[in-house]
Amino acid sequence: MAVILGSIALAPLPLRAQSSTGSGTATTSPVLPKTQPALRVFLDCPGLPGCALDYYIVELPFADWTRDRLFADVQLLVSTLTSGSGGTEWTVAFIGRERFAGLVDTLTVNTLPNASEDDIRGALSTLFVRGLYPFIKQTSLASQFTINYTKPAAQEKTSATTRDPWDFWTFETSVNTFLNGEQQQRFTNLGATFEARRITDRWKLVAGVETEYNESRFTLRGRDGDATQFTNILRNEGARLRSVRSISPRWSLGVVGSARRSDFLNTKMAIRGGPVVEANLFPWQEATRRQLTASYAVTWNDFQYFERTVLGRTAEQRPSHVLTVATNVRQKWGSLDLSARGSQFLHDLNRYELSFGGSMRLQLVRGLALTLDGRYSRVRDQIYLPGAQLSNEEILVRQRALATGFQYFTFVGVSYTFGSIFNTIVNPRLDSFRLLGGSGF
Repeated sequence: MAVILGSIALAPLPLRAQSSTGSGTATTSPVLPKTQPALRVFLDCPGLPGCALDYYIVELPFADWTRDRLFADVQLLVSTLTSGSGGTEWTVAFIGRERFAGLVDTLTVNTLPNASEDDIRGALSTLFVRGLYPFIKQTSLASQFTINYTKPAAQEKTSATTRDPWDFWTFETSVNTFLNGEQQQRFTNLGATFEARRITDRWKLVAGVETEYNESRFTLRGRDGDATQFTNILRNEGARLRSVRSISPRWSLGVVGSARRSDFLNTKMAIRGGPVVEANLFPWQEATRRQLTASYAVTWNDFQYFERTVLGRTAEQRPSHVLTVATNVRQKWGSLDLSARGSQFLHDLNRYELSFGGSMRLQLVRGLALTLDGRYSRVRDQIYLPGAQLSNEEILVRQRALATGFQYFTFVGVSYTFGSIFNTIVNPRLDSFRLLGGSGF
């Protein structure tokens, strides 16, 4: 839709008449009465930063924001991808419904890696106005909008001719700490990460390191009243590398590797690496809306352990292979994420792990939504488990991994909303008040 391209900017007129005389012409636009039918819009942007509906209700009052897509004239379906610089590419599909059925458009905008939530909301707000204009111009609301064009400066260059002094490299580092305690217990968490990325259409290179330190101290009292202090320390450090070459619109070939130390997994050092190939049923240009990928890797593993394992080893080298199949779909009816992963040691085919998981959110009927989330793993590859018996204290504070044949997690939620279909009033008074503290009333 050519009206929305380039550096054209759309803006609702203020409530008073507006005039412009800079070019020798003057225009005046009438204000529509409050009873004028508005455009009903549903924002489908769950859990993403910058998607607080209250902001758009206040900043874009020309629309009536509904609580369900089935009540809306237009559905804004928002999805994201991480860009090569570590920022975010936001893709918004404007899907017409009811009187606008069949009218669809898609726009994108990029935000910087450290963009604030306000920056994101501002960028999305501008994009929403641009994308909604083709719908607005077919209504009586069109007279409330003006179109402005900013001519680019003569000396400006296109991005294709701009030289990047960093050669597409971006770097990200973070340091964090968490302290929590009371009289008889104390928790300390320290962490740091560093990642370097170089991402182009043909190559993707990602390397990173991370470290984490967790300390828990408990004061325990026996029946005689004597106090003893129990301390649990867990360290986790690692480095990783991934290099991928795009060889076609659907196929990729690369190398992956990692080195890791983990107290919890009884691993003094675990070095893994090998080639990997990936295929996507759909072209990667459609990745924000749908993906169906399968990746396969063959790796060599070198393990060294803190304690002798249940198999009587302090070190071993083993080959393995890994197959992962995943799909990601975001459509106007909801979203679906499914994945299946299988890994197996090649020296002993009975040592394997199979896991299946996913999440789904469906808009079933007007006002009714179903959310499903879960994961199940069949575990047969815990060759790192220590042979020595764990104490009750070590089990309670999860100092070491325990032997298990399976792991699972499930979540099911149903929500039903009824009443007014519009969200046109924002009133944040007393939102931050907590009578009981925490999540209480």
